[in-house]
Amino acid sequence: MSRNGSGVYTLPAGNPVVSQTVISSTWANNTMNDLASAMTDSVAADGQTPMTGPLNLNSNKIVNLAVGTVGTDAINYSQFNTPTFGGAVVCSSTLTVTGATALNSTLTVGGNTTVTGDGSFTGNGTFTGNGTFGGNLAVNGTGQVKLPNGTTAQRSATPTVGSIRYNTTLQTFEGYSTYSGQTISTITNSTTTATLTTAANHNLSTGTFVTVSGATPSAYNGTFSITVTGDTTFTYTMLTDPLGSATTVGSYLVGSWGQIGGGATGNGGNQVFVLNDQTVTSSYTIPSTKNASSAGPITIDTGVTVTVDTGSTWVIV
Repeated sequence: MSRNGSGVYTLPAGNPVVSQTVISSTWANNTMNDLASAMTDSVAADGQTPMTGPLNLNSNKIVNLAVGTVGTDAINYSQFNTPTFGGAVVCSSTLTVTGATALNSTLTVGGNTTVTGDGSFTGNGTFTGNGTFGGNLAVNGTGQVKLPNGTTAQRSATPTVGSIRYNTTLQTFEGYSTYSGQTISTITNSTTTATLTTAANHNLSTGTFVTVSGATPSAYNGTFSITVTGDTTFTYTMLTDPLGSATTVGSYLVGSWGQIGGGATGNGGNQVFVLNDQTVTSSYTIPSTKNASSAGPITIDTGVTVTVDTGSTWVIV
């Protein structure tokens, strides 16, 4: 076949003919056979011709494509826009969904997952990367939801408020939240190392996460893991050098992992033992509509206040 590798067809030798040329079987048969071969290797409009190589569209579109219905069909844009998957879906990289998605079988994603539209999963979902859902997540099954689990040392290096996990060291569910820290007196620096001084005992420990905001220069702001250097001082490492002490010190929030639920525990499934800490490390108010009880002795750290509102009671036994 006389195609040049780019799809251009060239007649075989002896063509085109000139007037008074005698038609011979050699010329005619060679030319007709070549034309027949070229037509056979061309795509028929009625769909008879199977492809024997990749179809190069040269950056052009396939238009007016019907909706695919079986596994070997191509799918059109509308199926991507509001996809419905009737079989198992495996994604080994990042999955991003911006429209409504219905999945009736198993979904396995090896990369990160972002869903900004509605997602409907009636099968099982396995996500080995991070998952981000812009709306609410409803689990309507009668089984269970498996949360992340690990030791205290395996907690995330950058937790966010609302995070929950099961702590295998403490054998309890825990959640991450923040509370207001002590008043800041000064923030100074040595290149990218900030030293924050509080007006009272901060009652923090090395490795605690704090979020500083409202400070000027802005390099002092952000979420950092701290190193405690004194009762009223701790340091943290900034991304850039602020080139001077803070002219506005702002405030900070303290990140804290806390037990979720206060139920009693015991061996054999018996609910006997209610555990509480022995030291109050941050200020707390018992609201007027609530009562509280603790097993003593209880120590309240310096600079920390427990307020019992009018109409409430705190009992230490």
